[in-house]
Amino acid sequence: MTGVRFWGSVLALNAALALAVQVGAPDRPAHSDRQEYEYAGTHGLAPNCGWAIYCYRFLVPVALNQIPVDWEQRWRGHRWAAVTAAGTVIAVTTAQLAGGPAAAAVASIITQGSFGFSFTAYDPYSAEPMVFVIAALITWCWFANRWLLAFALGLVGVFVKETVALVSGAAAMAALVERRAGVWRQWVAPAAVIAIALLGFHWIMDTYFGWGITKNAAAQFSKGSWLAIWWTHNPGLVRKAFLVFVPYGFAWAYAVAGLRIAPAGLRTLAWGAALPFLALNYVQNPERALGTAFFVIVPLATVALMRVPLPVALAAAITNGLFTAKVGASIAVLPPSWILLVPAAGSAAWVFWNLRQGSGMDDRQSE
Repeated sequence: MTGVRFWGSVLALNAALALAVQVGAPDRPAHSDRQEYEYAGTHGLAPNCGWAIYCYRFLVPVALNQIPVDWEQRWRGHRWAAVTAAGTVIAVTTAQLAGGPAAAAVASIITQGSFGFSFTAYDPYSAEPMVFVIAALITWCWFANRWLLAFALGLVGVFVKETVALVSGAAAMAALVERRAGVWRQWVAPAAVIAIALLGFHWIMDTYFGWGITKNAAAQFSKGSWLAIWWTHNPGLVRKAFLVFVPYGFAWAYAVAGLRIAPAGLRTLAWGAALPFLALNYVQNPERALGTAFFVIVPLATVALMRVPLPVALAAAITNGLFTAKVGASIAVLPPSWILLVPAAGSAAWVFWNLRQGSGMDDRQSE
């Protein structure tokens, strides 16, 4: 599972899935942060940034600004390349945890169809796709115990978007839970340095360069930050519950089932990610905040799906992926989401029936 052919096949699958979602998405989102990010790309670290939080996320737009094509091609090329890379890394990592090439295929489908990934096809004008790449790579580092590479990725990644500090924090908290082989300090100390670097960067730019985040709603912590706005703008508990459900659809349930049988390192990473990514919901729309937790949800869900026959697992991944991609990318050629929910729910029932049957067989064999 580490050969060039295997990596190449997983890369090709993710590239095709990412392209399919991107082609199906509308040409323009209703709202985006494109103007803010492009300002950061053309002004870099210049004083008196007028776009609150976006100038702190300068790394991706500054890099894209060096590419000699128009901004539209830059954003869409970045989106496709980044989600392809992120999906490939998490799929290969999952295959090493869950048992082979079939697991890589299932993980790729869940990942590329998830709300977070598909939303970037709808709105590619952000740093989010590169956050996914860094999160996937840090996840691989966690399982390979490459803490120094994870440190470097986190230290650079916080200048892509602040969320990367939470990914590093998740690995650090997991190391505290696991206390793996006496080297947990090698994960905790770098995460602390990354957090200090992020806070220090904000302080320097605010103090000496006239930047500031006080005008952004997410910075109004005493007033409920972005969570309060999200709660108000999405009336009704049913709508709120739907938005929390939609990042992964029924893969949430598969992940819960996988948590019991997953390898120890994956379970501790999941527990480590719980607090940081619950906190992220306070400053970002929950459906997008939770979408960034793919690095634990996808492997956990795949672990569970690998316990059922492959046709069942593929049916579940595909039907669920179509549902979440429809909501995330607003793909016009797909039926309405409520129609897609029906086969996804049927596949989920099929999965859990098979899991129940398999559990009964295991119990009888143990007797």
